[in-house]
Formats: sequence, C-alpha cells, structure tokens
Amino acid sequence: MRNYEAVVIISSDLSPESTKGVISQVQETVSKNGGRVDGLQDWGKKRLAYKINKKQDGNYVLFNFQMDSKNAKKFEQSLRLNDQLLRYLLVNKDAL
Repeated sequence: MRNYEAVVIISSDLSPESTKGVISQVQETVSKNGGRVDGLQDWGKKRLAYKINKKQDGNYVLFNFQMDSKNAKKFEQSLRLNDQLLRYLLVNKDAL
C-alpha cells in the first residue's frame, strides 16, 4: 500500500451538514477501494485565487490515506465525477 495525500475544495454554497456529508463520502470511497484514512484536516472556508464555476470561496479539506496504486485511479475518477467538489489534487507521497 502506498501513502497518498489529497486536497479537495468543496463548494462553499453547501451547508455545514452537507459539507460533512461530502467529507464522509470521500472517506467511504477510500474505504471501498481498499484504503485506510490516516488523517483528516479541515482547513475551513478560504478565498480562492480565482473564480471556479463562478464561486469565489471554497472549503478546503486535506486527506492522508493509504491505498493500493491500482485502486488510486478509481478513487481519482470518483473525485472527478463528484459535482460538489470544485477541485482536487491527489499526490503519491512515496514518489516524492
């Protein structure tokens, strides 16, 4: 299993309960793909450097997790298809 780090930007239009729901949805996706979440940091609402989908703010969340490399593509695809995420960045920490 490899160590990964993902930073996601969740739409600021969502209520705090919905934001927590999106966070738990991402955690469940990691678990379904055979991974394990090691850490979670909610950085809160921050102003974006430029507008994304006509939105100026976003909720930043950092995930640290372990997952097999063959399942990382499935996980990335699920992030790409999630409409509530403005942006995401998935990094293999072992390759650094």
